[in-house]
Amino acid sequence: MAYYFDGRRPEDLSIAERRLMTVLIWAYIGFYACCTADTWASEIGTLSSDWPVLITTWKTVPPGTNGGISKLGLMSSFAGGATVGLAADIALWAQYFYAFRSGALPRIPYVTVGSLLGTLGSVIDSLLGATVQASFLVDKRAVSDLTAAELQKRKDIKVISGSNILSNNMVNVVSSACTTAAAVGLIALLM
Repeated sequence: MAYYFDGRRPEDLSIAERRLMTVLIWAYIGFYACCTADTWASEIGTLSSDWPVLITTWKTVPPGTNGGISKLGLMSSFAGGATVGLAADIALWAQYFYAFRSGALPRIPYVTVGSLLGTLGSVIDSLLGATVQASFLVDKRAVSDLTAAELQKRKDIKVISGSNILSNNMVNVVSSACTTAAAVGLIALLM
């Protein structure tokens, strides 16, 4: 969160400083909601009894395929983002209770913001995973991030989706940056 180390309370800040504080809070929530939502969707979504579908073609793909989405995965991403938003709500209420009560800071339901931004980030991650991150079928299971040497060594590898342009870590960086930018852009439009 944004802290001012000169001892001023939020009520004593200028309108521009309060707006900056709100933008930084939204950026923070957007970033962490995306990361949490993607992790929850990946870990919990693979437990779904239904196989996922590829977000770009809606065809069924093996669990673990980059860009694969399921109902359970989407619900998990929503819940992961909501958890980040709830944590922000609790932390902000604890720290700035009187500023909210006096109207010095806007009362925004961050649990809703987090859930929406988390789901958006997870969908962005899935779109990137389905297009610029390759998923391979190796021994009847989905695998990603194979090196060029591994790809040349084995002839039984089949491409399920995507191009081998970005690694999983790169996709995570791009999707979290896009979600953070979307959060900042959204609050800038609303202010």
